[in-house]
Amino acid sequence: MNIKSLLLGSAAALAVVSGAQAADAVVAAEPEPMEYVKVCDAYGTGYFYIPGTETCLKIGGRVRFDLQAANSYALESDNGWRTKSRAEIYMDSASDTEYGALKTQFVGRLDFNGTYNDGAGTSTSLVAANISLAGFTVGLTDSLFTTMTGYAGDIINDDVVSYGQFEVNQINYVYDNGAGLKVGLGLEADDIEIDTGKVDEDGEAIMKVVNGEDYIPNVTGGVGYTAGSFGVAVVGGYDERLDEGAIKGRVDGNFGAFSAFVMAAWSSSGNKTNNYAPGDASGAAWGDWAAWAGVGYKAADNLGFNAQIAGTDNDTLAIAANVKWNPVAGLLIQPEVTYSSFDNDKADGDQWNGMIRFQRTF
Repeated sequence: MNIKSLLLGSAAALAVVSGAQAADAVVAAEPEPMEYVKVCDAYGTGYFYIPGTETCLKIGGRVRFDLQAANSYALESDNGWRTKSRAEIYMDSASDTEYGALKTQFVGRLDFNGTYNDGAGTSTSLVAANISLAGFTVGLTDSLFTTMTGYAGDIINDDVVSYGQFEVNQINYVYDNGAGLKVGLGLEADDIEIDTGKVDEDGEAIMKVVNGEDYIPNVTGGVGYTAGSFGVAVVGGYDERLDEGAIKGRVDGNFGAFSAFVMAAWSSSGNKTNNYAPGDASGAAWGDWAAWAGVGYKAADNLGFNAQIAGTDNDTLAIAANVKWNPVAGLLIQPEVTYSSFDNDKADGDQWNGMIRFQRTF
């Protein structure tokens, strides 16, 4: 066999092998198209489109740990460290309609009070569950009596003198002209909390909810106006069960790094509480009036200082001051000192509290 014959034979063999391999070759399937989540920036930061829909969704929450030396809301509670952990989840949705944005809000909460007993130390609550469209809101949310004037200072223990009420089932309408003017009217469930005469392991009164026995709701209404660095708001609430109510007003100002507010309320029920004059942490009524004032100073983007003082006609006094530090984005470390004093038929004495909060918001 000469070299030419050898080369021709080798070429033929390679052709056969190559043909066999070509026949057995595996062809990769085309990848299926993927539907990526798209950012929805029409309603603010954090929203994204639910795949296959025109509805935008925002999911967030926070995890918190509090360490307290005492309880600002209860006398004789300085008998050892108190701890509390909280987890909250937020879900907001929004979609465009011919009447404006259709929105929903959900806030769920889990609290652990530091005394574990097969899960008995954990409580679950629904904080918000509501639907809003064209200025109307229906469902569970804080009372207009609170939201129209804002809450109080940037303080953890801000409601030793309570300025609520807070979570309540309601139907409300808020007109916002987009230039600083807001006008609101709400119809709210007339459920009330009644003291059972018992206290929990933290020394706080155990309450139960009693439903209304008629078809007449509580009524709230208010107006607020903001112009530049200043804001003013007035709101009123009528408790139909007791045929009593309250009026509250607030003035806010921002002066560069400084902020300040003054808020005052009058109660028609005097030495009795009503839904819109809920009294103080001891269970005593405001008397004829209650007042709150606070200041804040933003020393840096990640550091702030706040203080608040509150008092009532019935000689309740609450003072608080704190530092808010964000060492990294989303993490808050907040030490706070409070002083509470009561002089009424429910409680007589004073209480200091030092605490620190660690909170991760996402």
